[in-house]
Amino acid sequence: MTYATDVYLGIDGGGTKCKARLEDAQGNLLAEAIAGPANAARNLTGSVKAVLEASEKAIAKANIKGLTLNQIHAGIGLAGINIPQVKQAFLKQSLPFASWHITTDLHIACLGAHLGQDGAIVIVGTGSSGVAIHNDQQFEMGGHGFVVGDKGSGAWLGKMAISHCLETLDGITPNNLLSKQVINLLDCDSAYDLVNLTLEAKPVLFASVAPLIFQLAANQQEDALLLVNQAATYINKICHRLLSGNLHRLSLIGGITQPLTPYLDSQLQAIIRPAQATPEQGAILYSKIKLAGSVLL
Repeated sequence: MTYATDVYLGIDGGGTKCKARLEDAQGNLLAEAIAGPANAARNLTGSVKAVLEASEKAIAKANIKGLTLNQIHAGIGLAGINIPQVKQAFLKQSLPFASWHITTDLHIACLGAHLGQDGAIVIVGTGSSGVAIHNDQQFEMGGHGFVVGDKGSGAWLGKMAISHCLETLDGITPNNLLSKQVINLLDCDSAYDLVNLTLEAKPVLFASVAPLIFQLAANQQEDALLLVNQAATYINKICHRLLSGNLHRLSLIGGITQPLTPYLDSQLQAIIRPAQATPEQGAILYSKIKLAGSVLL
């Protein structure tokens, strides 16, 4: 029988969804659930709501008699918590758990990927960012958002491809297969159509173009290949920077990991390993670490 005091909750909250994982003390899965966006920097109140909604859904699915939030130890990893002011504001929130500890989504992803051991991860999905954990300290880089950061990501690739299309439509750059296929994919007929499409677009729209870019790059289309190599060059730099502290464990996480990896340098490809556990499992590990009184940030 599982008792309430044996139950742990791991939360992974980002810009598109908030995922909760409920486990017993032995790490057995009891239930999982998903709620809406939980980027604390964009919407603090909304992130709290998403955390609680995902948690309640997980409890309902677990169907353990008498189990409530105030009997559960929670580890919470959220996008936006890397900003000190945002973290301080979140720490002032009243959450009904037996205990709860907050950190970044990057941190819990790294803890999960390496099961709490020293190592580094780089996220290459819609956005891009990285973190290394070494000697109970963590070092984060990137994650500065789509407007001024996220270089090498799916959204960045899409943004650069659309900019390339505008140059071809303006006659600055010769028309080519990349621009033709991107314009066709986005169902646009003119530069005005493209610009109008992007005025209020979220990063996910730009990232939706990335698979096409990788497909064309694999077929040696020079404009697509140039963009992919630029993305790989930046991700190479992030990886080497994170590993500079004499680390030898590296995982890449995110939607464009698989197509981008062949363009990374051979030294990195040789040491990249799959994540050993999910970010939600990393969040539970973080909760246990903090309850044990570790100095790990």
